[in-house]
Amino acid sequence: MKHLHASFLLALGLAFAASAGAQTPAATPSSGLLGKRYVEASTFLIDYHNAPDAGYGVGTAVNVPLNAHFDVGASFLHTWEEGDATENFQDLAVSLTAYAAHGNFRPFAKASLGYEWWYVSDDPFYQIDVGTEYLVTDRFSVSAQLSWSEFLATDWNGGMFSGSTRANYWVTADIATSVNVTYTEGGTWTYGLAAVFQF
Repeated sequence: MKHLHASFLLALGLAFAASAGAQTPAATPSSGLLGKRYVEASTFLIDYHNAPDAGYGVGTAVNVPLNAHFDVGASFLHTWEEGDATENFQDLAVSLTAYAAHGNFRPFAKASLGYEWWYVSDDPFYQIDVGTEYLVTDRFSVSAQLSWSEFLATDWNGGMFSGSTRANYWVTADIATSVNVTYTEGGTWTYGLAAVFQF
């Protein structure tokens, strides 16, 4: 099983490295995040529906455009529950996003493959997102998406839906701040704040 875990992580890393090393175009001029080369740092609060304590998390992500319609990315999250050091998990994932431009709208579809280290078990997972980004002004954009995620393990039955919204504002040409809210099937709410740095 350890060899399987190592092989999976190696495949994830090689896939992202190969994509990130490809020739990429200049960032698309827009107030959105699609089509831009950036790294972000985030923090979030989780209001669990079925737990008395809140959850907290920190994360980082990178996005690299492949061409005018495709981005690749990678992300890492660490989450823990207040008052219980054992209630924590880490997620590492890579993703591919396809999008198009229709006026101020940027509809997109995103597929992610990742691995989660949890206090109960360690399992691979996938997630599918569909949504749209809307360019409100030359500095401000909003986005909304619906997601389906599922663990690829025999000891997990079924997946879950979630929906999220995000507002993004470019403070300078290369630095933005974002806020987002996510509702997960079952009643859990997540509130996040991120800093985005374009490079």
